[in-house]
Amino acid sequence: MSLRDEVIQVLEGHTDGMTDAQLAERLGKLHQQINQRCRQLATEGLLVRDAASGTIVNRLVRSDGAVSSQSAPPPSTVRSNPPAHPWPHEVAVQGALVGWLVRENWRIIRVADTEAQEQGTDVIADRDGVRLMVEVKGYPGPTHARGPKAGEPKPMPSTLQASHWLATALLRAMRMRGADQDSRIVIALPDATRYGALLSEIDQSLRGARIEAWLLTDRGEPSARFGAWPD
Repeated sequence: MSLRDEVIQVLEGHTDGMTDAQLAERLGKLHQQINQRCRQLATEGLLVRDAASGTIVNRLVRSDGAVSSQSAPPPSTVRSNPPAHPWPHEVAVQGALVGWLVRENWRIIRVADTEAQEQGTDVIADRDGVRLMVEVKGYPGPTHARGPKAGEPKPMPSTLQASHWLATALLRAMRMRGADQDSRIVIALPDATRYGALLSEIDQSLRGARIEAWLLTDRGEPSARFGAWPD
């Protein structure tokens, strides 16, 4: 039996889904092997990589197009341990957004492994024949989060770095729009004063490019929208 078939077989018996680490332990494989196979299965539309809980969980897509046990955590859910990436880290923003999309009845097609800096669109979802393609960014903190300088102050102010992050997101969104004229292209950001000020300045330009920008609460709900979006 191929690794592809083994992954599918195990997930068929775990409708709540399993992480890459859980699959690797269950099948006695390297984490990288499982990660690559699950990403390929997600590309084929056979499973979704759901980050709504803050950790990517692989869930099979049923024959009717629904996701096995796809559900968002209730509003009253309280974590017993603090999340590995607290708000407004990009991983937390992506997870909150996916959770909100699920609650709004979007079918999740792809959730990129942002922690591993996986290339490609961060979130892809479908609803009522509409494709949503999202570029996600967090908000920079004042200190280095990883590496040998972890915990040390950054030389660049957070507000300036946020401008650079938004510029990167805009370039990626423009490229997505150039490659796809039909989908809704969205930049998703945590609700931060700096982002709000910058987006207000370029709102008309976003409308002209048919790109949306959402500022999100920590529940993943858009608290403000800029650019062009359907009524």
